[in-house]
Order: sequence, then structure tokens, then C-alpha cells
Amino acid sequence: MSTMNQAVLNRARKDKFLFVLDIPNALKNIEDPVLQSSYTADPIEFTIVGSPVPKISVPSKEVPFGGQTYHVSSLTRPTYGPFSVKFLLDNGYQNYWILWNWLNLFNDNTTSTSQLTQVNNGYVSNPMSDFTSNFTIYTLDEFNNKLMSFTYTQAFITGLSEFDFSYQEPGEISCSASFAFNQLQVQLMKNVNIPSC
Repeated sequence: MSTMNQAVLNRARKDKFLFVLDIPNALKNIEDPVLQSSYTADPIEFTIVGSPVPKISVPSKEVPFGGQTYHVSSLTRPTYGPFSVKFLLDNGYQNYWILWNWLNLFNDNTTSTSQLTQVNNGYVSNPMSDFTSNFTIYTLDEFNNKLMSFTYTQAFITGLSEFDFSYQEPGEISCSASFAFNQLQVQLMKNVNIPSC
């Protein structure tokens, strides 16, 4: 039986992830009064820490047969649970500002109503299509080469946490954002020559 070549001191680093977000079309159509421009930078990158993937499952089912009960696959995947990433705020808070504006589209802080019906001259044929987006999280090695990609499709933001910051502790300011999504695609990008047993 062959074994994979792996360094004895191989450890996963929690700060070696890159979050790449395609800006939703609805945000691209909005002129930001603070930045005095629309969000034309596409995609944008975030430095994140923590786990890049949520729990994934295809549960089993119990099937009685011949006086016994067997486990078989349900062949179905339940909806993915909420997914949260912890990211570092840039020194101009612009990455937080973009996420806050995306979240604000779903319930405006001044009108307490959704902006889903206020795009494209007041009418959207498929409201969620302009408000969802795709993002990809890449795992990086010590030389910042991309090792794996986790692509989340039909995603939209559902929450922003408080700032994680204290004057008593050194380090950068961090925040968490939570997302809902429909599909997850995983791809191995490097070291694909895994030997067979």
C-alpha cells in the first residue's frame, strides 16, 4: 500500500485563506454617495481566518429487509447550513462597507423595506438573481500558491458581526460575515498526483 508524501511538520495554517467575492449586480447599479462611484472593482479579495467550509452531509436512511435493518444512502443532500467567515478589515473599512451595503439591500436601514423591487426602474423579473453572487475561498500554501478552491454559488449575505477589537491587544481588527448559499463546488488545484493503494 502506498502512502502520500507528506511533511512530518505539515500543519494547516488558519490564516492562509483567500476570499474572492464577485460583487452582486444590484450593488453595481448603485452609486455610493460616500465613495462617489459605483462598485466597479470586480472581484474583490478579503483576507480571512478560520475554516473555509461548512459541514457537508449526505445522510443515510434505515431500510428494513429480511428481519434486519440496513443503512443505505438517502441520495439527497439537505440544505447547507449558514456559513460564516471571519475577515480582517482593511484600513479604510471599505470591505466592511461593501458587505454592509449588500446586507442593507435586503432591508434598508432608512425605509425598513427591501430594495429587491427598487432595481431596474422599479421592477425585477427574478428578484434574487441580481442580489445573489458567487464567491470562492482558496487555501494557500506557505508560498501563497492556491491548493484548493471552494466555490459557493447563488450566495447572499445574511449577517455581519460586531467588530472584534481591543486596544489592550495588538493585531488587526476582524469581523464576521454570514452567508446563505445553494451549491458548493470543491476543486483540488495542486498536488493532484495522489498515489493509488
